[in-house]
Amino acid sequence: MTRETQECLVRASRYCVLAVLSFASWLPAVKSADPAGELLQTRLAREPVADLAKAARERGDASRGAVLFFQPFLACARCHDAETGTQLGPDIAQAGKDATAEYLVESVLAPSKVLKKGYESLTVTTTDGLTVTGLLAEEKNGTLVLIDPAGGKQVRIAAADVEKRMIGTQSLMPDGLANVLSDRQQFLDLAKYLIEVAEGGPTRAKELRPAQTLFALPAYEKDIDHAGLIRKLDDKARDRGAAIYTRVCANCHGTKDQPGSLPTSPRFAAHTFKNGSDPHSLYRTLTHGYNLMAPQTWMVPRQKYDVVHYLREEYLKPHNPTQYAKPDAAYLATLPAGKQGEFGPAPASVEPWMAMDYGPSLMNTYEVGGPGPNIAYKGLAVRLDPGAGGVSRGKSWSVFDHDTLRFAAGWTGAGFIDWKGIHFNGQHQIHPKVIGDRHIVNPVGP
Repeated sequence: MTRETQECLVRASRYCVLAVLSFASWLPAVKSADPAGELLQTRLAREPVADLAKAARERGDASRGAVLFFQPFLACARCHDAETGTQLGPDIAQAGKDATAEYLVESVLAPSKVLKKGYESLTVTTTDGLTVTGLLAEEKNGTLVLIDPAGGKQVRIAAADVEKRMIGTQSLMPDGLANVLSDRQQFLDLAKYLIEVAEGGPTRAKELRPAQTLFALPAYEKDIDHAGLIRKLDDKARDRGAAIYTRVCANCHGTKDQPGSLPTSPRFAAHTFKNGSDPHSLYRTLTHGYNLMAPQTWMVPRQKYDVVHYLREEYLKPHNPTQYAKPDAAYLATLPAGKQGEFGPAPASVEPWMAMDYGPSLMNTYEVGGPGPNIAYKGLAVRLDPGAGGVSRGKSWSVFDHDTLRFAAGWTGAGFIDWKGIHFNGQHQIHPKVIGDRHIVNPVGP
């Protein structure tokens, strides 16, 4: 048994002891769902700030909150992390004693209630009628330097050209960020992270910082020949995109005739795109995510452009023409140059239930193997090795059976399970089976 395998199995024992507690901690989040569709921000705002801060300390998970803090769609780190951000807001790790738990909770829910000195927005009107709003970075030698909140770039304005300046009363941080979270538990996790970093300073911030591999783009992205990929789009690409859209996208976004399951997801036949509807803008939305939609990291560039092509040809061109931008030669010339002929890796032959990011664990019925029938009917499989992509992309796992309260199995390998079952590949009368090298298999029983 390798040292890596031994370390994974040591972690497995800890995960199995905590499995029941982890499952129990998930239950309040489910109960917090509001069948009436009331926004999470509205519900949280009705709770006393002190109660939310107390709940965050007692039930929040700082590690999960750290992952949320660094997610691109929330953009927290872009403004509040000294290492990765543009410092449009205070560095949480340097907040000090003034940033109490109650203050941090309130700042997320009502960012404009108390503006920290030095982080007020400044609106400048110049003598030629230009209006610029941003964060004042410096003012010296007859020049104002503002940080543009949209892109983080510096804007320089000669003091002699300033006709009017006005300090804003609204925070650069938008209201309603809590609505991007899925439930109250996620809010408590995020608040717990902020509390621990504010109290523990840079040392605690470093300890909680998630691996950047969770968010980093593949190296090939900077070299993609976007114009070349767009020129290659044809009817076959449209068919491939249709297959992906039907499997993955239609569930939330719906079709022309059937609404999707997520009310906030746009219906493309009638939607006005806020993040751009041209091919490259849609590609970037799939790559980086936008609002509630997370980055589609499982897709390679060719797959993304296949989906974009299908979406534009099937929905925009015939039904939403004002959002259809023709990719002519002038448009293609504006795209990132990349390297000619660099289209990224070929799409993997992976079924959607294998590509799904389930998170670090997956509750299911598992056949763990060994002598005789050995099935964990209420198995909680946990990924033990680090990395992006969730439990299905790992190399080391354990499974704890809630039915018999046993550590059922620990295994390693190039694959997680065989994905057989009615809820995966549609196969009846079979349970998914663990695959790879089984290092621990315990028999059925308490």
